[in-house]
Amino acid sequence: MSSNFFQPDSCNRRDFMTATGVLVVGGLFSCTQSDETQVNSKTQPKKLLAIPTKMITVRIRVGKIRNKDGFVLDGNHICLTKEGWKLPSTNTLSPETIDQVMWIRAKDTHTMIMLEKIKRCSGIISMHPRPKISPHSFDIVVHLPMEEYLPGVIAGELYSHWHPDTFAAQAVAARSYAAAQHLQRKETSHYDVSDGPSSQVFLGDVALDVAHRAVKDTHGVLLTWKDTVVPSYYSACCGGMAAVASDAISSSHLHDIPPLGGRGGTDACTSLGVHQWTATRSHRNLKKRLEQWSGSFTNHPLGQLGSIQSIIPVQTNKHGRPVGLEIIDHKKNHHKITAKQFVHVANTPFPAIPKPTPKVWSSCLVASRSGSDIELRGVGMGHGVGLCQYGAQVLAGKNTSWESILEWYYPRVTLASVL
Repeated sequence: MSSNFFQPDSCNRRDFMTATGVLVVGGLFSCTQSDETQVNSKTQPKKLLAIPTKMITVRIRVGKIRNKDGFVLDGNHICLTKEGWKLPSTNTLSPETIDQVMWIRAKDTHTMIMLEKIKRCSGIISMHPRPKISPHSFDIVVHLPMEEYLPGVIAGELYSHWHPDTFAAQAVAARSYAAAQHLQRKETSHYDVSDGPSSQVFLGDVALDVAHRAVKDTHGVLLTWKDTVVPSYYSACCGGMAAVASDAISSSHLHDIPPLGGRGGTDACTSLGVHQWTATRSHRNLKKRLEQWSGSFTNHPLGQLGSIQSIIPVQTNKHGRPVGLEIIDHKKNHHKITAKQFVHVANTPFPAIPKPTPKVWSSCLVASRSGSDIELRGVGMGHGVGLCQYGAQVLAGKNTSWESILEWYYPRVTLASVL
């Protein structure tokens, strides 16, 4: 690795939260398959994500109200009590309550003022009680046709000055991800996606022209493979090495398809200094964090972790990206942990342990002891599955079309205009 490493503290773009790699989401989803003939027939998609034939209305959770104060919608204070919904008697919202869910049917532009944010967006709004959390807890869900939803996503995911073909590629990836989420969750949940990095960023109504043009130019296009919609994950930067969804996200049969198996070769993002990073952590705090995490697993070997000396990759996917790490302590003991688990543990707050900063940006890393600290050096920002946003921008700058960008990041994919 060169000395030109990305420094997270200098990053001023939504803190690159979509790149933290914790997207058990967003993520997230054996690495030995190179084409469709090698897909295990027992784990092939079971047509659960059949390609839709009509426009999808996306259900976006834009707020989680967990306090007695509720929130403000178009100037009206709304809260939930043990007795039910409480609104001002002079409200002009014309609410309708069905099975305890409150609906605001007007599709006008709404302004929502919540404890942590202000959101402005059009669409129907529903509010869903969460009694298992508390009597005053509820979720706020906005219902938007797919093509109206997407501009607010890609405006939040990319820098506004980036290339139109980067925006177009991101629009198709975001559309396919949202469609897959809807198809998986429509019968089991009151929302499909959330508006933050655990799903995909949604800013609400936006006026960014390049975002609207990208959605229009790719209208209805989805990423498909055979007869299924591809759950098209993406991250800020793959660091040059592709991840495989079945490792980085989950072992779901939905991920056992070639488009999520990772492209071959080195990615274009390696031409940018931003693809590399360093992070220095207190040895003591990192050890405590790993011990607390391992304490939730019976007889997990990290329970006997000594003084950390180094962390090295010991297992990689077919593209060379680490999927397994070994933590070596001062007694030469080797403690195994998956790369995904390590990133999660390294970035998760624990009681009585200082805040986990600086951020560990990806699982492509090595680490060594430096005095009382551990120095981590890595590449990439995020889980590395599918579209690499920085790499897409480099390719677009070389006049690569958005179609070719998507075909590079999702091998054997078919671009189908279906909505």
